[in-house]
Amino acid sequence: MNEQDLLEARYKRYHGETIDVFFHKDLCEHAAKCVGTAPEVFDTKKRPWIEPDKADAEKVEATVKLCPSGALKYQYK
Repeated sequence: MNEQDLLEARYKRYHGETIDVFFHKDLCEHAAKCVGTAPEVFDTKKRPWIEPDKADAEKVEATVKLCPSGALKYQYK
């Protein structure tokens, strides 16, 4: 899906310098793969709770790919 498709599908975008992360709260199964793998990026106690620039883009990509529900997506800039 491209950025516009994700936004139209009600994903929220979290901006990073080299990678953006998209999240759809209604799809999330709370498996916690994201917070367990990259807690510096995915921190539910903070707002915004996703900060893509807190780790290198490759780690963000790998973490998003672990999401079993598809609630997380990414796009490189």
